[in-house]
Amino acid sequence: MKQLIRCAAALGAAVLALAVPLSAPAMADDSREDVFRRLQVDQVPADYVILVDTSGSMDDLFGGVRSTLGTFLTGLSPTDHVALFTFDAGAVPRYIGPAGDTARMMADLPVVPDGSSTDIGRAIEQAVSELERPGAAAVASVVLISDGGHYPGAGTDYPKTTGPAWDALKARAAKLKTTSVRGYALPLSGESGAPLLGSVIKNTTVLDPKAVAQLGEYLDRSKEGARLEKARLMLAPDQGKGVTAAWEAPATADLSGRDVPVTLTLTSDTTHTPVTVTGLKATMDGGPQLTGDIPQQVDLAPGESRSFPLTLEWDRDPWPVPFHDERTSSGPLTVSGQVTVPWAAALAPDIDLRTPAGPAGNPPGLTVSSTVGTWTAQAVAGAVALVLALLIALIIYLRKRAPQSGTLVAVSPMTGQEVARFPLRGRVTRIGGQGLTGEGTVVARRVPRQATNTDGVEYEITFRGLDRTDTTTLPSRGSVLVGGVAFEHQPPPEPIPVGR
Repeated sequence: MKQLIRCAAALGAAVLALAVPLSAPAMADDSREDVFRRLQVDQVPADYVILVDTSGSMDDLFGGVRSTLGTFLTGLSPTDHVALFTFDAGAVPRYIGPAGDTARMMADLPVVPDGSSTDIGRAIEQAVSELERPGAAAVASVVLISDGGHYPGAGTDYPKTTGPAWDALKARAAKLKTTSVRGYALPLSGESGAPLLGSVIKNTTVLDPKAVAQLGEYLDRSKEGARLEKARLMLAPDQGKGVTAAWEAPATADLSGRDVPVTLTLTSDTTHTPVTVTGLKATMDGGPQLTGDIPQQVDLAPGESRSFPLTLEWDRDPWPVPFHDERTSSGPLTVSGQVTVPWAAALAPDIDLRTPAGPAGNPPGLTVSSTVGTWTAQAVAGAVALVLALLIALIIYLRKRAPQSGTLVAVSPMTGQEVARFPLRGRVTRIGGQGLTGEGTVVARRVPRQATNTDGVEYEITFRGLDRTDTTTLPSRGSVLVGGVAFEHQPPPEPIPVGR
């Protein structure tokens, strides 16, 4: 019964208790009792309507019922509202008012049951009327205790267990403004009309105590259900709520050789529930990096905000030669992590908070730029590269153009007589005059040494005759016919050894 009382208190106080935020974060191993204590569910007002059978058949049971009921009423909070009715041929209010004074609540309860009939319909009608009153709490529990069936007296509106009066009573119960109404039927014998409560109060649990001695145990069970309803009502605004991430950052930033400070703020969107974020990570795509001290776990009390100063940087390593290079990246600042509620396991499966898996929020778009190197360095590097290229080309050219040596002899192919002789010097020799009928140039170049060219040099002769120009190659120590003239290469004379 204590639990039922607390349950009613919780729902009624939901209007008030939603303004009771938690100031301390929960531990990861909080039990359900810990959660209830942190929520202060026992301070939430609730309505309790208690219907006790006082027909004569209850005589042997009534002493135990009174004792157990007194213990139950003692456990109620002063903020709870109690309506205690007894019923037999009719339903009589024994106490209607705030809880807190057990003696006063029990004062008008009969000591001996002596009713001649059992009109469960009228008892339930009184319960519905009580919950229809203005100012009824948001949470209510209706407890019906009886040992017999529905045996009403003459003139009742509920002669049977069904009928127009029952239908009207069900319709009134369905229209109750109370957020949560739970019924608890406790039949004390095999034949009982207590389950009729479920035909009117839809959310009714029929408990099955085997004896009056077990009545307290079953009332405690119903009390836990009531406290759970209080918690459910208080936590309703937190369902689907988690953590929102917000950024304080410029829309554009130049990261050339400097960093830009930004701030990440995590805010709990809950009213009563603590939340935890693990695996927290802040990023920006496209190259820039976010650095700073972000803890792996962030615990947030309801409504709490925590800010983390971060640095946006773009660590671009320049080339060995500092060429000028400018890059731009646009994208959102994003944050990821796993959002959980430490209370989830304790409340499951009865209350599912449906906490979003990750932080919510609209990540801001950001455009950043970064420049490395200078145009001067690039121009100098280009000039150096050009000089190196020219130098390499010159070396290749000179390696291919070998210095000339020996003598080029021009011979008439008709007579075999020598017509001209030209010493070969340097890298280009011009030929013409003497007995030649044309002119030209001779260029030497290196070639692989072979049996037909042991010097590894050949001569390219370009000769312009009367009406044409011909080009051919002349192996060292060889001969060739070009432009109607035979050319022979004579190597320089061998040096005379010293001492001869």
